Order: sequence, then structure tokens, then C-alpha cells
Amino acid sequence: MLILSLAQLNFRNMKSSKLNFSEGIHAVVGDNAAGKSNLLEAIYLATTGQLQANKIGEAITIAETEAFVSAQIERLDGTSKIDIGLGPGKKLIRVDGQMVRSNELSKVAAAVLICPEDADLIHGSPSRRRSYLDNLMTKVSLRYGMLLREYARTLEQRNAILRHNPQDASLAIWTEKFVVVGEEIMELRQRALGRIADIAKQSYSDISGQDVGTGKELELTLSSGKDKIDLTALLEEKRFEERARGTTLVGPHRDDLIINLGGYSAQAYGSRGEARTASLALRVAEYQLLLKKHGEAPILLIDDFSAELDMSRREYLLQLAADTPQAIVTGTEAPPQYTKAYKVQNGEFLNL
Repeated sequence: MLILSLAQLNFRNMKSSKLNFSEGIHAVVGDNAAGKSNLLEAIYLATTGQLQANKIGEAITIAETEAFVSAQIERLDGTSKIDIGLGPGKKLIRVDGQMVRSNELSKVAAAVLICPEDADLIHGSPSRRRSYLDNLMTKVSLRYGMLLREYARTLEQRNAILRHNPQDASLAIWTEKFVVVGEEIMELRQRALGRIADIAKQSYSDISGQDVGTGKELELTLSSGKDKIDLTALLEEKRFEERARGTTLVGPHRDDLIINLGGYSAQAYGSRGEARTASLALRVAEYQLLLKKHGEAPILLIDDFSAELDMSRREYLLQLAADTPQAIVTGTEAPPQYTKAYKVQNGEFLNL
């Protein structure tokens, strides 16, 4: 899969209106805060419909009210044009002129973004880890994305009743719907995590240079456990506390992705280097699952390729880029090998 061109208007500090790309590794070189990461975020938005910070206002150039990105994507079975408009609190997406939802972009495009901030997947909040899992599963399953939207609406309604009138008879109706949708989400998560965990375990071993079984092994589980969840029973246990606090205390929105290294919590005991390696293994798992889904490699976006990685891990990352049909790699200096290079200065992208 390739991005052939990217056009933009008012996206962050970017000034270049259009950039063209081809196969191979594209090096994007510049000082810190020059705009390198903004290019990757624009491409990621155009290919997934997702913003890293998830705040539309922060993606629009200061003093402007709207922004626009457009990408031409080439796949083995054809090409598609993706247009995304950003405005106050809204995001409009079109594929070949037809309005679509964000998760529907996974039919025509795929990209994996690897950045230093990924270490926060390990040491950060449970919501970061849930977002990783939900975003990945949404990319490989349209049904999962639909269930997440339905769950969010149901949770909002149920919480509103708990806050304002927990004796309302409609609480039982929304609770029943909450259980049906929530249990299916948790079942799908458990099923998908088995595949993700196997790939991530092997990837962590490969990245760290240790064979599986000889060093610290990466293990992934859900805090909700491996068995089928009975949300009805859990809600009954929390019934009085939920009414007192006015919010839903159990369910997929409370689950966490538990990450262990060598049998110990990586969140609690992992070093920054181990966190960076573990998060890279998670991104490799994402890459492999998207490769399997599409039958071709996703576009690979690597931000600040040398940050917080020792030589061996950096070489692993650059080899992944070399093995991918198209990779866009940023840094304060260019990687050892590349096909094309851009120099970034104050949001302007110049050919090197």
C-alpha cells in the first residue's frame, strides 16, 4: 500500500500545500518543532481518520477555523482519494466523493504510526492502552467499530439515568442493552488479544535480541480476565455503589490491557527502555495484523527513529522500514538508507 500524494490546508504549522511520494523509505529531516511530526499526523489522519491527540482544534492552524487534508492511496486492487475536512468540533470524511465514517477508511487504507510517545502505552493510563486495543480492532473489524459507537451511546444514557433518577424504570432497559453490547465487545477483545499477544511476544524477543524462553517475555492479558464475563452479575454487585456515585462502574470502558515482562508488571517495574521496546512490539503486532487483513503491508510512519532506542533496536526499526513497500521516517538526521528526502523548515517541506 502506498500514499501517492498528500494535499493539505491549515493543518497545524504545515505550509507546503502538496507533497508527492513513491515506493521506498522517505526521510524527513529537520530541527525539533520544525513540523516533521505534523506531516506524519496528517498522513495518519488521511489514512485512518484518527488524530493522535484526538482534539480537532489542536490540528487546525492557529487563527484559522477549518483545515483540510487529502490523500491519494494506491492498493493492489486500485486507488482511492480520501478527503477529510476539520472544523469546530467536527470531522467530515469522503472516499472517492462518498461520505463515510472513520472506521470505514480501513476498507481502502492502512497505516501504522510508531513514535517515542508510544512508551506511554506502557507507563500511561489504562485509557491509553484501551485506545490502542480499540483503535487496532476497529481497523481490522468494522463490526467492532459499530459496537463501540453503540456502547458509547448506551453508556452515556445509562450514566445519565444513574446521575439524575436511578429509580427510573428505563434504567433496566438501558442496562439490558449495555450488557448485550458490552459482553460482545469484551468477548471480541479477548479473542483478538490472543492473536496480538502471540505476535507481540515474538516481536519483543526479536527486538531485544533474545530467543523466546531465554529472557524476559512479554505477556498481554486483560484485567477482566480470560473467561467469559457475566456483566449482569457484576452490575448487580455494584448496584448500590453505582446509584450512590451516579456512574457505571464495570464494563469494557473500565478494562485495562495488562502488560507483564518476565512475570512482573511492566507498568509498575519496567524501565523506560523496556517500555519503549514493549510498545514497539505492540506496534509490530498492529503492523502484522493489518498486513494479514489487507494482504499487503500498511504504510509505515516512524517519528524520530533514533529516540530512546539503542543501536540494535534502532536497526530493527530501520530494517522493518526497509522491508515495507513504503515508509516515511522523520529525524533530526536522515536514516542510513533512504529513497527520497525532505528538509523541513518552519512547516515548509523542501526536496533534498
